[in-house]
Amino acid sequence: MGLCDQCLGFDIRALLLESAGQKPEATRNTDRNFADTGDLRPAIPHFYLLHETLVALKISAEQGCQLCQLFWQTWMVTAPKTDFTEEWLDRIFEGKVYLGCSLWSVSRQGVPYVTLSQKTSDGRNRTLSSFEAFAERDHLPDDGEHLLGRAVYSDPSSAACISVAKEWMQECLNDHEQCNATRGETHLPTRVIEVGDDTCRPKLVTTNGKVGTWIALSYCWGGDSKFVLNEKKRAELEAGVPVENFPGTLRDAILITRRLRIKYIWIDALCIQQDSKEDWAREASKMRDVYSGAVLTVIAANSPSTISGIFSTREQKSARVPVEWKASVGSKRPCKVFLRLGSELWDHKLQASRLMTRGWTLQEGLLAPRTLSYGKQQMIWECSRHQSDEGGRITRATEDYRVKGFLQRLINLGKDSHPKPKRGLLSRLSLRMDKPDEWWKPYGIANPYDKWYDIVQQFTGRSLTKDSDTLPALSGIAKAFQSVLDDTYCAGLWKKDILCSLMWVRSPSYPADNLTRFVPARPSTYLAPSWSWASIAGKEASMIGNWKNRECLPTALNVAKVVSISTILEGSDPFGQVIEGGELVLKARFCRINSVPPTYSLSREWPTPDDKFPEPPSRENYTIQEIVYNNLLIVDALIYEFFQQHKPHQNQHFGLVELVRWDLAPASRVPGMDFLIVESTGKREGEYRKVGQLALRKEEIPNKDAVTPEQYANTVQSNKAFDEIVEANWRKKTVILV
Repeated sequence: MGLCDQCLGFDIRALLLESAGQKPEATRNTDRNFADTGDLRPAIPHFYLLHETLVALKISAEQGCQLCQLFWQTWMVTAPKTDFTEEWLDRIFEGKVYLGCSLWSVSRQGVPYVTLSQKTSDGRNRTLSSFEAFAERDHLPDDGEHLLGRAVYSDPSSAACISVAKEWMQECLNDHEQCNATRGETHLPTRVIEVGDDTCRPKLVTTNGKVGTWIALSYCWGGDSKFVLNEKKRAELEAGVPVENFPGTLRDAILITRRLRIKYIWIDALCIQQDSKEDWAREASKMRDVYSGAVLTVIAANSPSTISGIFSTREQKSARVPVEWKASVGSKRPCKVFLRLGSELWDHKLQASRLMTRGWTLQEGLLAPRTLSYGKQQMIWECSRHQSDEGGRITRATEDYRVKGFLQRLINLGKDSHPKPKRGLLSRLSLRMDKPDEWWKPYGIANPYDKWYDIVQQFTGRSLTKDSDTLPALSGIAKAFQSVLDDTYCAGLWKKDILCSLMWVRSPSYPADNLTRFVPARPSTYLAPSWSWASIAGKEASMIGNWKNRECLPTALNVAKVVSISTILEGSDPFGQVIEGGELVLKARFCRINSVPPTYSLSREWPTPDDKFPEPPSRENYTIQEIVYNNLLIVDALIYEFFQQHKPHQNQHFGLVELVRWDLAPASRVPGMDFLIVESTGKREGEYRKVGQLALRKEEIPNKDAVTPEQYANTVQSNKAFDEIVEANWRKKTVILV
């Protein structure tokens, strides 16, 4: 049948041009430059009357109209039930059916969505589904092509598909000033794979300081790959290996490099000697330079292992139904466009891919000035200027931790020298860095340390094959930060910000089988001092919000003093793995804790009445000790940290180290205290290990009728503890945290 008369009368060109031509509105959101783009286009929900009822749409679809079939089948996926009658449909989904445009933002969405909606009898709009209009790349209309997506190639290895990536790269290299601030000859990594052309065998070469251009590969090993550089395989790799003998993912990366006409590619498995601990440590410390210096990083986002390959056949979810692009007067190019489901090419599958859950790939993607990601559905390009996808959308990233612009500027600024300012009050207190020119302000960042912890939180939500990779997998980003912070890196924290960095929390890892309360696993090796978030396993590491309000600290009633801080490196990389021996020395108010609960709280069973706080030998500081005891029974993150850090010894004791006493705590605006919970190590006097943290607030006693009995009791208890601590006037003590 083709299209029904109603669908033939739909002018999609007029709809999209009218939508784009509307007066833009403020989005009330900020873009990657942290400014409101002011490019929001209002919705036009009732542009064209398609059918009088949803039943009429259904009948037209049954009679063979291909476009009505697309609309009907798409709506049926979300229908509340499938066994309905036409009478039920008329009653529940009454209203005329229209085609129109959704509210959309040019910078966020790239192209407008065509909506199928109903206008109900009371005037409300009910959206049934959304579609994206697209066209073939070689059959674009004379006007309005920026409002259309592009068809995705079914074969990502095809010459036509790779030509799209080539266009992206050339446009960025030639036209994006902010992406090429330091472009020029760059020293090649220590080793690279020379890909040659289709007649050559790719081979490993040692560069000896030569300059050149290379591509880097970010991918998932997927277990113990045997195709790696080691002493046994070195001669074979240097002589050259037929490209078909490479594992699928590495083979496809070499083919991409060839087609982009780049001579070299860097692949960690083949360019770092895997059976040499010294070579691995030395080359891993250069990761920042490898990825930030590469002309492009290819991300094998849809490849779970080295053997799976990068190229995979794309499947179209919906049938292609041509819709006429009614040409403007004088147009010499008649054109057909198509509609696909609006969510069909969302990049959520790319972000949910196994590669995007790996710890190493975060810095690989952020350090790279340009990335080309091969997902299940399409290719996606990202550079400092924008994100483009194969489906034709050119958008700005919405998640600031993903913004390349910030980190690329950080890297470039690190190559410039700053005049050193006089040290301010907060710097003298070791509470934050000096601010020579506040270069971060255009990015809407109150303090660059906050950005660091945003990245740490994202990083710790990912997984690592080896626990010992925790610090090395973040070392490239740390090096980029250090170059402009003018600060000393201390096992995941920063010296000038150290006091603000100690109140971290790691989210527990929960078991899928629910047999235990948490995953009862400790790190397989020493990772970092106990005062660092990197010292334990777990999920996201987050900072307690108060500590982001650093400007409030000079007005606090009491602040612990940082006496010294040190770490011992395993190798020569100041941002890499550390070994035991590091310590943080504080001078702070201290209270000894007499009792903590046993670690059986990791059981699935929750505390019972028998788990009550035992009567201490003295009533001194009784209330705060009871709070600590109870928190170690019921607060998940605290129990999880205690379980991993706790190492018992004979005559062991515990304590509270008061980091700060607030007149008005920044977030709650009430008096407060923040503590570290520590345990003695038994090795020397004054040496402790951090096993948790505690925030105490003195709030106004609520009306009993306005809160639960438990909330009322907790508030009363917290206030009592606060007053007891103030009255006790704890003595200051030198505490050595290891």
